[in-house]
Amino acid sequence: MSHIPSSLNVNNMEQALQMLTPDDDIVVYCSDEFCLACRAAYHYLTQKGFKNVRRYSGGLADWQAAGLPLEGEAHR
Repeated sequence: MSHIPSSLNVNNMEQALQMLTPDDDIVVYCSDEFCLACRAAYHYLTQKGFKNVRRYSGGLADWQAAGLPLEGEAHR
């Protein structure tokens, strides 16, 4: 699976709570702007007290369209 370099792949919110701390700088993203998972993750984390959470709404599709590097298997 492709991902933005240096990002963490989190499979579920319980895993996120184990891997992250409330003071971490966190940017959640999905495959594209239509994916709802990053919106849900954003709301979940902020409700759990995480203070520095942002959402990259364009996701991998926007990142790739901008010509920025990806790691892992090809996105499409």
